[in-house]
Amino acid sequence: MITLLIVRHGEAEPQINGKDDKDRRLIKKGIKQMRRVANFLDSMDYNIDRVFTSPYIRAYQSAEVILDELGEDGKKIETFSELAPDREPSEFLEKLKEMDNSTILVVGHEPYLSNLIKIITGGLVELKKGGIAVVEYNPMDNKGSLKLLLTQKVLKLI
Repeated sequence: MITLLIVRHGEAEPQINGKDDKDRRLIKKGIKQMRRVANFLDSMDYNIDRVFTSPYIRAYQSAEVILDELGEDGKKIETFSELAPDREPSEFLEKLKEMDNSTILVVGHEPYLSNLIKIITGGLVELKKGGIAVVEYNPMDNKGSLKLLLTQKVLKLI
């Protein structure tokens, strides 16, 4: 069984003409949101084995902030083109078939992440900016269950 800690990146710079979407960086609010996610993960005693992000800078930065807050800033962040917002989640699930019994932090974008959760669990969800979903996934039968879905509003209260 794989535990997927699925996080939507934090608040980023607005889209402006002349700047490629993939180069948008986190703003202060986004950094704060990722620190909340990290504090939640720490309080739940999750031990992250691997970290996967989309190739977009705001997703990578989000993972960096989470790892830094957890004191795991030496952990390698792996970028996957399969996690880019314009890709099919089924491509990423193929990669997971090579893994077993691990806890993986996945940082990406909407609506990609909601589609990933739907493929695994059948559930219709929307992951808000800075939100986190915990999904237990069995890659052998390509099925899983949604264990938790939290927004920033809820994380602020924890």
